[in-house]
Amino acid sequence: MMLLAVAGCGQYRAGAGSGTAGDEITEGLVGDLKKSGFQVGPGYARLYTEQDCKEYTYPLLKNCLANNPAAPYVLPVVRKWPNEYVDPAAVNVFGRPRPGYTTTYRLDPRDALVIYGKMPPPARYMALQTWEFSRRGHWTAEDYRKWRQTVVPEQYLFDTIPPGDRRSERTQSVSALGDTVNNVVMQRRSGYPFGKNRYFIVTPSATTDQAVRRALKARGVPGEDIFTEQIPARDAYGPVGPLGMGKDAIDFTTPFRYAVPDPGQAQAADKWRKNLPLTVMRVRAPESAGPVRRYGPLTFEKRTANSESGLAGDLQKLVNAVCDRTTTAAHLRADGCKQPSASSRMVDPVREYGWAGPYCRSIDMNCLGDEQDAIYYLGRPLPLDSGQVYAVVDTLATETGNATYSALSVNDASLLAGVANILDTGLKGSADGYAKTVRNSGKFFVHYFTRDCQVLRGVPGWPKNCTEITPRMLPTRSDTAAEGDPALHGKFMPSLRDYIKPGTARGPYSAELLAPRILTFTQPGK
Repeated sequence: MMLLAVAGCGQYRAGAGSGTAGDEITEGLVGDLKKSGFQVGPGYARLYTEQDCKEYTYPLLKNCLANNPAAPYVLPVVRKWPNEYVDPAAVNVFGRPRPGYTTTYRLDPRDALVIYGKMPPPARYMALQTWEFSRRGHWTAEDYRKWRQTVVPEQYLFDTIPPGDRRSERTQSVSALGDTVNNVVMQRRSGYPFGKNRYFIVTPSATTDQAVRRALKARGVPGEDIFTEQIPARDAYGPVGPLGMGKDAIDFTTPFRYAVPDPGQAQAADKWRKNLPLTVMRVRAPESAGPVRRYGPLTFEKRTANSESGLAGDLQKLVNAVCDRTTTAAHLRADGCKQPSASSRMVDPVREYGWAGPYCRSIDMNCLGDEQDAIYYLGRPLPLDSGQVYAVVDTLATETGNATYSALSVNDASLLAGVANILDTGLKGSADGYAKTVRNSGKFFVHYFTRDCQVLRGVPGWPKNCTEITPRMLPTRSDTAAEGDPALHGKFMPSLRDYIKPGTARGPYSAELLAPRILTFTQPGK
């Protein structure tokens, strides 16, 4: 899932020549490239914010793409090529760029996007990833019926640009084209990357990549500090494309995600976001550089995990204990609490449904920014406005050795937008109140969601273990003036993200983990 960020600094911009760590090489690099026959177009970096989603993304896509409140995104913005088609229905989809610039872009077979500069302060995660943003095509009625009853409302999976336009031949895609270049990948090749200069090339041609690398190295950039995102020629379902500047070509977006600064780094992280020390440019190699050499087929790195199967019995005991204590201490009702239905289990759409980039593109479905760096568990839209109380119970992957960081989130179902986040540091120890009856309680968490946490007084861990979902955070079902799908007002979707299994460069393999359980309680008389 795309997990776009909640951040508060979207008005700040950075670009070539605006105080970046790499600016000392920019003028010379641009001169060298032009002398070699390259075309060079300027760009800049900007933050994508929660407010941008409400003001731009949702009005234009009817979809906030399941943004991640823990992980601000930096978006490269580039000036469009003279012959490049930019869909007027999507030109401001991630915020209003400068005149003549765009946050989504097309690639000629000889093109590359180049981003470099000083990486952010130390944190638990950062990554660059390119997605196919949209494509010409249309889903079939059969595929629509197949997926319309899943945890994600169907309008977020199948829609056009502009949304709901039956005449449109353009579908929303937001689908992965390969693995991310994350901090683990960077560290394995070039050493500790936070706070250091790193360089990224996004291109469909090895010829262009090699030419840009030569130019960077000629300016003193170590080869190990340069990373390439290869746009593959094909995936398991067929060709990736068509490339080019025309209306029918696919387009791309390339966000940079930075999440969970280390203790003591919050101020430095905020400063980095407010004054992004990054240079962005796009280049086109001349024919004299050599013939285009497209990359091979898309492959994803294999994912592993520490099996949690030995904790299954303890998880069930914890579920039983939470049911008992919540009903007796808070005097709430529970229906089928100890033996919850299959629909109460949160799912991993990438593994369980196969919703990875190649499959989504093959059926013209929006993949919602899929990636392989995390398990992204999702729950169905759940109503809040009749006194419902929900408990999410699961293993805490940071305590089972399966995640570098975990985050439990509240998503506004009417926007598919993240609005609140509880990190693993806030979940750790939340099951300790059940330690007398549940073994390994330190490896689990319990967290409640409701409109009014006062109803949980007396429950172990209260009030810390409860997130109050206010009407300001998520509109009530009666709020007809609120943005979003009125049929989904007053409903939230819980999500749980487990990022980067320690010792690997990717997220854990969810088949080895215990899936989160959602327990539902109601108040008598409501």
